[in-house]
Amino acid sequence: MLRAILFDLGDTLIQFGRVDRASLFRRATARTYRLWAQRQRRMPSFRRYYLHQWSAIHWAFFKTVLYRREVDAMRLIRRACRKLWLTAPEAFFKELVWAWYEPLAQVARLEPGTHQTLDRLARSGYRLGIVSNTFVPGFVLDRHLAQLDLLRYFPYRIYSCDVGYRKPDRRIFDRAVQAIGAAASQCVFVGDLLDADIHGAHQAGLTPVWKRPPPLRDADDAPPPPQGTPIIDQLVDLPEVIDHLKRQAMIRALAACRRAG
Repeated sequence: MLRAILFDLGDTLIQFGRVDRASLFRRATARTYRLWAQRQRRMPSFRRYYLHQWSAIHWAFFKTVLYRREVDAMRLIRRACRKLWLTAPEAFFKELVWAWYEPLAQVARLEPGTHQTLDRLARSGYRLGIVSNTFVPGFVLDRHLAQLDLLRYFPYRIYSCDVGYRKPDRRIFDRAVQAIGAAASQCVFVGDLLDADIHGAHQAGLTPVWKRPPPLRDADDAPPPPQGTPIIDQLVDLPEVIDHLKRQAMIRALAACRRAG
């Protein structure tokens, strides 16, 4: 019996698509520099601030790949600013981290029918949750979800920056399954990345559903998901897939009962 549906966040629930990362980073740097200038009398030059933030973030990403451990952006930014003699209370840093993220939030969009799909799944009694690889602090992502009127659907949210490890590490899926109060076999995981989301969920015992990214939908050489993995191209297709998986689970349960009897 299926009891829960877990979702990846970026390009599964929220669509970011292809973004100009250099442009977004420069916009975010300018926004955060202005915030500091409003409270700090002595400021480093913008160029020094920009280069310092750039090197800190890229070094953190390198360590993430090398050690397969997640970065906490709040701690990273606080440490980088401290090296420039920029200090402030906790509340300011929370707004600062949001200012770093907001340019990306501004280019995000939802697929048509996202709220209706989630409404349908929630009314059907499924517990809904999020499992996301992200160095962005959870309170920032929660704020974005609230702006998009999505937060109310997801009482269970597991962010890699909070737990310290990333998909496809089995432990992040185990943490989500434990939080949502179901067995792994009772959970579906919906994601767009084959390695982190689909293979990771499959190896952790969840039933994966691949939300195929647009570049792979018509590609002849696209890598295959695990055999039998349902594939959707948009979220509105998910309830039909869930109904099919539910019927299959019921058939298997009836067959097991007959064998036992």
